[in-house]
Amino acid sequence: MDKKIFRGGKVVLPDRVLEASLVVEGEKIAGLLHPGTELGAEYEVIDVAGKVLMPGVIDSHVHMWDPSPQNYREDWKCGSQCAASGGITTIIDMPLSVPPVVDERGFQIKYEVADRNSCVDFAFWGGLTPGCVGNLKELDRMGCVAYKGFMSFANPDYPQITDGYLVQGMRNAAEFDGLIGVHAENAEAAEFGTQDMARRQGAPCSMHDEARPWWVELEAIQRAVLFARATDARLYICHMTIVEGAEFLKRERSRGTKVYVETCPHYLLFDKEIMNEKRSYAKCNPPIRSRENVEKLWDYVFDGTIDVLGSDHGPYSDEEKIKNGNFFLEYSGFGGFDAMLAGMITEGVHRRGLPLTTLAAITAGNTARIMGLAPVKGSLLPGADADVLVVDLNEEWIFDGEKSLSKMKTPNNLYHGRKMKGRVKQTWVRGRLVYEDGVILAPAGYGRYVPKNHAAS
Repeated sequence: MDKKIFRGGKVVLPDRVLEASLVVEGEKIAGLLHPGTELGAEYEVIDVAGKVLMPGVIDSHVHMWDPSPQNYREDWKCGSQCAASGGITTIIDMPLSVPPVVDERGFQIKYEVADRNSCVDFAFWGGLTPGCVGNLKELDRMGCVAYKGFMSFANPDYPQITDGYLVQGMRNAAEFDGLIGVHAENAEAAEFGTQDMARRQGAPCSMHDEARPWWVELEAIQRAVLFARATDARLYICHMTIVEGAEFLKRERSRGTKVYVETCPHYLLFDKEIMNEKRSYAKCNPPIRSRENVEKLWDYVFDGTIDVLGSDHGPYSDEEKIKNGNFFLEYSGFGGFDAMLAGMITEGVHRRGLPLTTLAAITAGNTARIMGLAPVKGSLLPGADADVLVVDLNEEWIFDGEKSLSKMKTPNNLYHGRKMKGRVKQTWVRGRLVYEDGVILAPAGYGRYVPKNHAAS
């Protein structure tokens, strides 16, 4: 059994940051020791003096485009390497592959591709479409962690979940304490606003925020919460962007509603003016909001209303992002999950005083608990998988989208040119060094499927 001791650093635990040595035996964390404690010669010493050890990031919201005819945008080999470079040790992939993960066949096809190619661990969302609401128990048996539906218009391969089917899906999921996740925007209002804005000549790109305004998102959040209360379902709001939504969800939780809240780094690091700068390369749904909204949204990170940070990584080629010649008609979405943790350290920890314990909670601990991956994933406590990040909190560097390990290497990356303070130096997955200083050290296929822990849920 490989035995290691990470010596000289600080360890981020769920409730404190501790000066300690971290002991790893095989794939598991074996214990914590007082600084300077000696172990036998069979333990390899990893010198992490001046560094911080954090639990590996569990990215709750990823679109790998693989398997899919669009896997030229991202695939499991390049995407998992990119993830590792940003400190992500477990990818939770959305179900919109081709075929989608709406039944056993779709699950098995994706599993085989990911198992063969991923260098980090992975888990799967199951689908929530009108045609698969009866398959949720089957997907639960296969270990899917949650079920994703679009209240907004989606696409022919993965259609919108209309209200009746959403309610039925919630009822079915409630039978096994399953988790229903929604993209919460009022479909018709968002579409009408987008088409109206597309017809305007010369409308600034930042008006995407007005084409799909805050109340379009709030109405869908409120509707989903009403349905969840009526069916006693567990509800997960994906990529929530608005302070009105955060305040509403905070009140609902105080009433006992079983609802969890995810946001994305770009809603905390950028405001809508970035769309005038980066144009369609910064376009996403729901939109990036105003600076006032960004500042207030941070309050809900600090007070615990926002549970989870997910990247919504889903890159397109540069050509695809400008093919229609009209910002409001271009594809929505972009890559960048390799910048997520560094961006949050820069903006959250250094500029706003975000505790490292809170950062670890929203990037790992809460995600593992809500998604049913705890206690195997999500912390540096003894017994957990040894998914360990060695982080230099003080290294200053500039993110270069052309050097990303993603399949899409581009200066149009949302984070390209952004100054960072804080960098992942090493990424360990189950006790193995997968990434170090720009180099991938584990083979494709090292990553392992992590099913939902039914006993824990």
